[in-house]
Amino acid sequence: MNIIALLETLVNGLLETEENFFSNPKDIYALEKATKATTDAVAAMFMSNVLSSMDEKIYNCSYREGRYNVQRKDKRTLVSSVGDITFDSTYYKRLTDEGGYVSLLEEMMGLSKHERFTEEAEVMMLTEALKTSYSEAARIIPSKSKITKTTVMNKVHQIADEIPYEAPKERKECTYLFIEADEDHVAEQHGRWGKKEDNNGFISRLAYVYEYKRETPGCKGRKELVNKFHFGGLYQGHEGIEKFWSNVNDFILKTYEVDKIEKIFISGDGAPWIKSGADYVAKAVFCADKFHLMKYINAASGQMLDEKDIAKEELWHQLYKRSRKGFREYTDAMLKSANNTEPIEKLQTYVLNNWSAVMLSLHSEIVDGCSAEGHVSHILSDRLSSRPMGWSQRGADRMSKLRCYEKNYGREKIIDLVKYSREQRNLKRTGTDDAIIKQVSLRQIKADHYNQARSYIERIQTTIPGFIARKTINIREHLKLI
Repeated sequence: MNIIALLETLVNGLLETEENFFSNPKDIYALEKATKATTDAVAAMFMSNVLSSMDEKIYNCSYREGRYNVQRKDKRTLVSSVGDITFDSTYYKRLTDEGGYVSLLEEMMGLSKHERFTEEAEVMMLTEALKTSYSEAARIIPSKSKITKTTVMNKVHQIADEIPYEAPKERKECTYLFIEADEDHVAEQHGRWGKKEDNNGFISRLAYVYEYKRETPGCKGRKELVNKFHFGGLYQGHEGIEKFWSNVNDFILKTYEVDKIEKIFISGDGAPWIKSGADYVAKAVFCADKFHLMKYINAASGQMLDEKDIAKEELWHQLYKRSRKGFREYTDAMLKSANNTEPIEKLQTYVLNNWSAVMLSLHSEIVDGCSAEGHVSHILSDRLSSRPMGWSQRGADRMSKLRCYEKNYGREKIIDLVKYSREQRNLKRTGTDDAIIKQVSLRQIKADHYNQARSYIERIQTTIPGFIARKTINIREHLKLI
């Protein structure tokens, strides 16, 4: 690699930028933009040279001879976070019994022949797609190639269906655990040729586990959930719901000493899928969400017009008195005198069908409210349904999982998700997904890529003679692994 030529390009570009700024010192925007463009261009040139240099080393490696015959040399372009990277990629024919054709450079890099983007470029698109439209995310990459919103959509769709949980080294101990769950209603879209009657809606589920609530520092009266972990996605049908709660239960088993837990409280609006969580999660009981109970009571008492305050007080009185009979008799009386009986019927049905859960929520000193509505609004609705938009079921499912992943691990860890998703796709192409994928964890992936990065750093040196032997040895070692 000609480091001197790269440095010369960089210096000339920066000097030209400096000269332009001296001519117009008020235009600091142009100075910043030109500086970034210069450094990005040099970075892209550097990466192109590194990959082409590595391809050349493979070609000249004596270990390669007798095992792979050269077929052709191609130019390949990858879209990166700093621009387009164009490099040499030599294709070989295997002389072993396995046969076939392969690019040894791409094989070493773990790069699919159909992949157009570097991992960092994909992370940038996904990070932008988390908060804004696919169209906006397509503009985030500085590339001469045309990147469409469909390209971004495909990257979202390619996120792994099931993301492995990174279990801690030691399980934690706590007396109680809390799970809150709710759902977001998403509009379905089948494209411009779909029938209107096909554009129905579906729900995306959300649940999160936490240990307890504490006062938010510097914000009196506001509480935060400690050690919160989110789960999201469509998970349709009975099998989907079973898989959803199995994931939650698996997380608890890997994270906490379950023998030390006395009880796990599941809070929600009483939807069947939420109540069923108690059947799948060990030591779990369902308790009704006070927020939804209050909404039902307010709506029902509002039908009594001038006596709505009296009706509201009496409804709460019967509930705190634990009188199921008294509650039924009073709501029956309300039904006889109200013009609109639907809100009263909804309240009566909700409370009587979830009586034990309502009593547990109202009278337990441990259960302290439920904030599932707010979490659904911030995590799901903010991207899926708060503005007019339609989603495919796969897109909504992967976006729900991506937003939960970002909340659990932070945006800086999306690179681990991209690496895992790419490895999973490669395994599916080779038909070996069942053999390996169950044994892969995010911690293993990160450790593996750390080791790869360390060896990569050792390889990427200048053309100083002392480093040439080291490059050759690294190429030889990687060829043995292919």
